[in-house]
Amino acid sequence: MATLLRGVLRPLCAFRGSPGPLEGVPLRALSHDAGLLYPEHIPTSLLQKVLLAAGSAGMALYDPYRHDMVAVLGETTGRRTLKVLRDQMKRDPEGAQILKERPRISLSTLDMDKLRSLPEGSFGCAYLRFLDVNVSLLLCIWQSPGRADEW
Repeated sequence: MATLLRGVLRPLCAFRGSPGPLEGVPLRALSHDAGLLYPEHIPTSLLQKVLLAAGSAGMALYDPYRHDMVAVLGETTGRRTLKVLRDQMKRDPEGAQILKERPRISLSTLDMDKLRSLPEGSFGCAYLRFLDVNVSLLLCIWQSPGRADEW
């Protein structure tokens, strides 16, 4: 997906007012000092965000099972919502602790028995159902013959 988007977005670099990327140098390598949000982050201009949001929204409405398009829509339009969510978490003592500690959630750190005891409709119960469906599916795919080398 990133390769496809890079080819589409590269001509739009002219709208940023800065010279385009050098030939043979990956776009990500050139932008590592540009205040990246994470190592694979590809900074985009406002015009690029608008084009990505419009295209991904149209495709997501056409085919809601295109999870990649739903993700692109969230990435390009969710900045303000994420800031509001972060500010709400900072005001809450438990949320502030989570932001400070940045705990990693993994199967080894989860208390599965406690999750199973949570009431139906709670976030923990829904998360356990998500894990049951998706982690089991992922393990089945990963353990199937001939598929292990793809992961």
